[in-house]
Amino acid sequence: MFFLLAGFIWGQSVQREPAAEQDTVASKKAQFEPDPTVAALLSAAIPGAGQIYARKWWHAPIFIAGEAYCLWRAYEFGHQADSLWDLRSQLDPEGEQYAAVGEQFSNAAQNRNSFLWLFAGAKFLDIVDAYVCAHLYNFEEKVNVPLEVKLEPAAEGFKFALAIKF
Repeated sequence: MFFLLAGFIWGQSVQREPAAEQDTVASKKAQFEPDPTVAALLSAAIPGAGQIYARKWWHAPIFIAGEAYCLWRAYEFGHQADSLWDLRSQLDPEGEQYAAVGEQFSNAAQNRNSFLWLFAGAKFLDIVDAYVCAHLYNFEEKVNVPLEVKLEPAAEGFKFALAIKF
């Protein structure tokens, strides 16, 4: 009984420092690290959203504008193809205008399909770029370029220097 009571009375208690623990939690919250999968899914759903999530602010407007342009042009050519198809269905199949309208319809449909393929490519690049930007968010290592070219003003004109690092 004595040892048990002595342990409670004279024993040293370990106290945690709540301030230090809160500082580590705050520093973890302050250091943002985007999840590459979330960034890719956001870009798949909304153009440029993954780049915004990964905080690559200048990548987002490029993808937003590129994808919007491709969809707009595909819509325009699709609407033109529909109008030409309706016009062609009203024409006499043996008339002169029938073949010309058919050619215009083919061109409009081909342009529509081309812009849809461009959109698919831009969407794929959007998703991959968002994934890579999020994955390399804290990548701080700088690449050492082995070739350096300098053009400096000199007394008689310009001085050209080429340095190759091995």
